[in-house]
Amino acid sequence: MGYTHYWRQHRDFNDTEWRVITRLAKLITADGLGVLAHHPDAINGDEYYGEKEDDVFIIDNEQIRFNGIGEDGHETFLITKKKPKEGFQFCKTARKPYDKYVVAVLCAIYHVYLQMEKTVMNISSDGNTEDWTEGLFHAVRSTREEQMYCPIRDCLTLSYVDYVDQKKKIG
Repeated sequence: MGYTHYWRQHRDFNDTEWRVITRLAKLITADGLGVLAHHPDAINGDEYYGEKEDDVFIIDNEQIRFNGIGEDGHETFLITKKKPKEGFQFCKTARKPYDKYVVAVLCAIYHVYLQMEKTVMNISSDGNTEDWTEGLFHAVRSTREEQMYCPIRDCLTLSYVDYVDQKKKIG
């Protein structure tokens, strides 16, 4: 199938979970201009349609949806508040630049349901810790959450303090 992220949503997100997840997703994607099919107004829930039908960016009360722009896009990433009939979903990113945002949003979702101690979805990936590090760093940097965990098998954990320390080391 290629480089793919997978998830199985077990139930609908409740209003509180979804409010937190969409807030984090907006923070994560805010710097995506030039990488995501994105328009400055889209962050407020407005839609922007790019070159392809899949080039749509939406974060609203029903869905989180985005793709890369043009050749930097692959498959649209889509998470919905309501559990889809299929339950099992996936997004092939082919390691294109928008993969960082897909990984970061999946880490944020995992973070939210760990905090609330309620399993909403199982997340897996063809990637490993090395593949997920950039996205996890981006999630921590953009949301400034105290700590986030990587939902895949290698279980990488990163805190905002780790991010700041790493930034000091590399300049």
